[in-house]
Amino acid sequence: MNTPAGPSLVGITVDNRYAITQRLAHGGMATVYRAIDTRLDREIALKILRPSMAEDPAVIEKFEAEAKNTAKINHPHVVNVYDQGVGTAGNGTVAFLAMEFIEGHTLREVMRAAGRMTVEETWNIAVPIIRGVAAAHQVGLVHRDIKPENVLVSHDGDIKVADFGLARAASNHTGTGMALMGTVSYMSPELVTGEQADERSDVYALGIVIFEMLTGQRPFSGESAVAIAVQHTNSRVPAPSTYVPGISAAVDDIVLHMTEPSPEDRPADATEVLILIRHLLENPEAAEELAGQDNMDDATQVFDDAATGTFGVEEHADDAANATEPPPPPQPNVTVLPPSVTAEASPMGAIDYYQRPAVEQQSAATPQVRDFGNKKQYEPVRAFAPIQTSRAAIITLLIIMAAAATVLLGNWAGAALMSWIFG
Repeated sequence: MNTPAGPSLVGITVDNRYAITQRLAHGGMATVYRAIDTRLDREIALKILRPSMAEDPAVIEKFEAEAKNTAKINHPHVVNVYDQGVGTAGNGTVAFLAMEFIEGHTLREVMRAAGRMTVEETWNIAVPIIRGVAAAHQVGLVHRDIKPENVLVSHDGDIKVADFGLARAASNHTGTGMALMGTVSYMSPELVTGEQADERSDVYALGIVIFEMLTGQRPFSGESAVAIAVQHTNSRVPAPSTYVPGISAAVDDIVLHMTEPSPEDRPADATEVLILIRHLLENPEAAEELAGQDNMDDATQVFDDAATGTFGVEEHADDAANATEPPPPPQPNVTVLPPSVTAEASPMGAIDYYQRPAVEQQSAATPQVRDFGNKKQYEPVRAFAPIQTSRAAIITLLIIMAAAATVLLGNWAGAALMSWIFG
């Protein structure tokens, strides 16, 4: 496959439809261009796979499958996918992904401009990210490459998660070295050791991103990707308050819970993380009490009591009439975006309440007489009247015996038996 490379694609029309106008970013797997969809007359972001990856049929197959899955995610905090395929580009062909164009910055640029963020600013940015990832988890899609570079912040303040379409396709082509440095800093221990990734791997990466926003630095650093990976597998992520005094124990607990080394100890998915954050925002005192519990059974009871009030789950039917809707969480203004980002509205938005279906109260079971309909109920064995025998019955039995003897012993024995019976 002869694929045009790098800046030479600017000015070229891909698949007789997408006119490339500007190169936006270049990575180890693909290059992202600004382009015009000439059919619909709108700007898009066009991601072009590197020639070496585009020549691998397995990568193309995964690329197409992931693009279709990403298109299933209809959420305001996930970059929309419009089209994908392999099409002409000049004298060659390219594998491409056409996506929603977000004019703004990556979260990495936002973090560099802001430095260390407050807890309120962190939640205001992190919650939309987590909501987008939760939408992916709900359709069974795992990102596997969550990092600030894959989060886009528009000039209007919209926050969107990108690169769902390439996460799985990249798994067979991830190497070591500088190209991996940005990814390995957010990589869960099970991904480092080559185990199967699931939603909890994304939860780990989200926890690292939150840690970095709170502290202004990553939890692990090293001279090589291997050195950082070893720390992920052999060390625990420290509490953010060890770097920034004043961060509450409840915030520490959420970050530590999300970055547990064992996947079994983390929240099951991003939706569960949203529940924990919502609980913290609406019940800060209860969350602090929960974080300070030494006995985990007592801590669980504290969370259950508080969460019941928070999420509107009635423990008893009699309390349903008195249940009230909780007040909305505080909406802090975020002023951490670069100067060119002018949005004043909080991108956090409302989080859907997590509600379990109410369980109807039922009285204790009482013995009921079973309705058998037309069927007779089972009866114990009864004493039956003795069978009355007759001469006809005896003769019939003897005839059957004679016939059996004829078959087994021959005609002579059968004839002799018949003569004896009938005289």
